[in-house]
Order: sequence, then C-alpha cells, then structure tokens
Amino acid sequence: MHDPIERFQSVWRDAKSRGSSKHRNAVCVSTIDADGYPSSRFVDLKEAEEAGFVFCTHLDSCKALDITRNPKAGITLWWEHVATQVRIQGVCAAIPDHEADLHWAGRLRDAQIATATFQQSRPLTSLESLAEQYERAIAAHEGKPIPRPTNWGGFRLRAERMEFLEFKESRLHARTVYTRVGSGWEQAFLQP
Repeated sequence: MHDPIERFQSVWRDAKSRGSSKHRNAVCVSTIDADGYPSSRFVDLKEAEEAGFVFCTHLDSCKALDITRNPKAGITLWWEHVATQVRIQGVCAAIPDHEADLHWAGRLRDAQIATATFQQSRPLTSLESLAEQYERAIAAHEGKPIPRPTNWGGFRLRAERMEFLEFKESRLHARTVYTRVGSGWEQAFLQP
C-alpha cells in the first residue's frame, strides 16, 4: 500500500476490532521540552485522516506548551495484538474550537468532570484532596451538562514521515518508511 494514511487506518481498524485492551486508541506523543529534552506521554488518538492525527489535551499542559514552543512532534504506537509499531513525525497545529467541541462531546462524563475539575500536571497537596475535589465536582455537576473548558482543545499532527514495522517471529521484521514529497508520499524499505 503506497498511502501511509490509508495503511494506518487499516491497522487502526484491525487493532480496535481485536484484542482485549481497553485502550486500543492509546498512542505515545513526544514533544521537546523547554530544556531540549524529549518528553513523551500516552494520549487517546481521536482521528487519523490525510489532514493529520488528532489528540486532545489541556491547552496549558506541558505537552501543549511544548508544542507552542516547537510544533515538531512525534507519535509512536505499539499495538502488540496486531504485531505492529508505527512511528510518525510531523508538525502540530491547534484544532479549531468547533472540532474541540465535538471531541469534548464524545468524552465519557467522568472524563469531562475530571478535565473540568483538575489542573493537569500542577502540584497536588495529597491524593486524598484529589478524591475529595472530584467527589465535590460530581455533586456540583449532577444532572447538568459539562461545558468544554476554554483551556481544553486539541492538536492535529500533519505527518511528514511515517514508519511501519510489522513484527515477525522470524525477526525478519518488515519495515516500510514513507516520506511526504509535495502532495504525495515516497516509499522505501528498511532493514530490521
């Protein structure tokens, strides 16, 4: 397959339909922090289209601040149940508010409450205070819709390079790399 986006979509569909993991959309997003170090964390992949790969976050989170400073980022996934690793490099841009609203509406209510209540990555006095704050938020939002916080949105990573590794028990892994050239893709193969 010469279109890496279509190939990714095919692998993703397969990964979502098979296996027992609850987190079949989990991908690792890597950014570069203010000190020049790589910083990686797992997020929920929302969509994968020709326009890019979308993930959502607090817009004042470490990852969002990293992307604001340097929009070059990477996405890595290893879906063991389909024996495939994919590495994606590209440039991120914020998604518009109407798209963020759609992704917010698709979140579980518990996730909406937690996101609207907590300040991601900020210091915490105790785990007990976290639980108490969450319980108060559940009570305060009972029976009410939870609006998307203004500091919650998302990013679309436009892929410039994608590498697929199909794991083989023989260790003769099939590695295919795609590099964006103009409006198309150049395909090459790599040794395992």
